[in-house]
Amino acid sequence: MENESLFSELVSPESKHVGVDEYIRIRQRSLHICAPLETEDFVVQPVVDVSPPKWHLAHTTWFFESFILVPFYKDYKVYNNQYGYIFNSYYEAVGKRVIRTDRGNLSRPGIRDIFEYRRYVDEAMAGFLEKNALSNEQLSLLNLGLQHEIQHQELLYTDIKYILGHNPLFPVYDSLATIDSLTPISKSSWINMDEGIFDIGFSGDGFSFDNEHNKHKVLLPGFSISSELVSSADYLDFINDGGYQDFRHWHAEGWDWV
Repeated sequence: MENESLFSELVSPESKHVGVDEYIRIRQRSLHICAPLETEDFVVQPVVDVSPPKWHLAHTTWFFESFILVPFYKDYKVYNNQYGYIFNSYYEAVGKRVIRTDRGNLSRPGIRDIFEYRRYVDEAMAGFLEKNALSNEQLSLLNLGLQHEIQHQELLYTDIKYILGHNPLFPVYDSLATIDSLTPISKSSWINMDEGIFDIGFSGDGFSFDNEHNKHKVLLPGFSISSELVSSADYLDFINDGGYQDFRHWHAEGWDWV
């Protein structure tokens, strides 16, 4: 997750004008993540916890339209009055919404319409950012919108993985990817943490999501954690070492699944 340093790249402190190039760069990354997908991949919702990629692309766009362009950009015309209903997620104050389980039923609007929706909103946002010195309220909303987009980029990766992983043919996400594009993992080691009382939660002046509040103390028992992320090789070692045949490595629900 990119943090408050992201916004320092966007904002000119003297005028509070925001760089359009950086805004577009963040927005384009969502399209880059979806570039290897087939048209049909954009609509699939295997389980309630997975949203179709098309929905992610439209929902993040709806955020900028609803919370910045509509209230602050004079004479802005909403792209489609129905989009607020189908692409709202949980913003109760904004209006009614399609329930989460029905996102996979949205065969219409098509993905071409969603791409056009993003283009339309991005052009309007570029005009808004170029013409206006933003107020503190507007800066805060823009920062939230960009962090929100980055959050959905993480969700896009996990949801696409789940969607393709439940296709009986197990299609490859990106057939053009090469091993050279992967970030090498350095040799991991174990970091030992002693039992203690730790401060949990956000404090400071930078960006934070609401679920990082309020700062509080927790008692943690002693534990060890790897210095690196778990790799595919680590998973293979666990499998080959009989991890799926040994109940000691699983909680009860996990072992029932095995």
